[in-house]
Amino acid sequence: MKNVQISFDENLLNAVDHFAESSRLSRSAIIRQAVKNWLRQKKIKEFEDQWIKGLEMNPDDSKNTEAWIKAQQWED
Repeated sequence: MKNVQISFDENLLNAVDHFAESSRLSRSAIIRQAVKNWLRQKKIKEFEDQWIKGLEMNPDDSKNTEAWIKAQQWED
């Protein structure tokens, strides 16, 4: 792993540290998981936006149904 330096406002850092202590996780572990979750949500949002745009352009195009069904099975 690589070390990076990031800045937090004091309230956010206190909240992270409080959660880290109570859950027995490191600050780094919490931040890594938060970033992973954020990236996953961005990918989901991007896919949904593209899907909606496709439906707006071709509302009767049923060939994409299989892609939507597969997309609902997001992995951790």
